[in-house]
Amino acid sequence: MNVEPERKFGVVVVGAGRAGSIRMKDLRNPHASSAFLNLIGFISRQELKYIDEVQQISLEDALSSQEVEVAYICSESTSHEDYIRQFLNAGKHVLVEYPMTLSRAAAQDLWELAEQKGDVCSVF
Repeated sequence: MNVEPERKFGVVVVGAGRAGSIRMKDLRNPHASSAFLNLIGFISRQELKYIDEVQQISLEDALSSQEVEVAYICSESTSHEDYIRQFLNAGKHVLVEYPMTLSRAAAQDLWELAEQKGDVCSVF
């Protein structure tokens, strides 16, 4: 049974390398695991404009957009903590590639921030 979900969460992918490209490909292909997700765009330090018809957007636009509800963090590990903190502070849910942070203390702080904000923060 193929049922269209009533609501889709707007997603932005942070990072356009191997992991980010795979996430974007997965989100663009109709599959049960991505049925509730709507890919809005991607964020990259490089000026790429589009990747396979997915539009690049600025970090500032993603953080302020009502349409973006979820951030997939697929950047280099050293930038995870900063991106997670920014998206949580903006009231967005966060999914992040392993490792979440480079220290246990930072990870604990981010889990607490997510709990305070009522957002989901998950590592995959």
